[in-house]
Amino acid sequence: MFSKRQAGVTLVELMIVVVIAAIMAAVAAPSFSSFIQNTRLTSTMAQLTGDLNRARSEAIKRNSRILVCAHAVNGTACADTSWNNGWLVCYDNDPQDNACDTAPVDGTNPNPMVIRQAINSRLVLTGTAATIRFNPNGTANTAANLALCCLSAAPYASSAVIAATGHISKL
Repeated sequence: MFSKRQAGVTLVELMIVVVIAAIMAAVAAPSFSSFIQNTRLTSTMAQLTGDLNRARSEAIKRNSRILVCAHAVNGTACADTSWNNGWLVCYDNDPQDNACDTAPVDGTNPNPMVIRQAINSRLVLTGTAATIRFNPNGTANTAANLALCCLSAAPYASSAVIAATGHISKL
């Protein structure tokens, strides 16, 4: 005669598997949070450099001045010096005021062209200039450096360097 054996796991075997899974999760969690922080930093810097490059190419294409500036907490004006609140890309008819114009140069395109909201609260974006203006020939009104770093203990940092020639590099 054949004997019937029960198939399955005992409570002790199940508890051992749960303990091993908990240990593996505890080891993986810190590296995963660092991965998330680095991804936040990388995507924010990619957005910023993409908008800077867009502003420069729009200035050349439209033969007009394009402004990239930090904006106020709740608004679409270049009224703040904190890049953490986000930034704008807009037409600039008056080079003296460093402000977004209410109407675009040709009357058909929206102004501001790009409105970026506040960056993640765990990141800090600082700049040597509150506004960066690209001229019709692609040059910038001033050399600037926009540095992005995180508030956590992880040593992640990145920066965008805008040369007076208009060249934008990401470090």
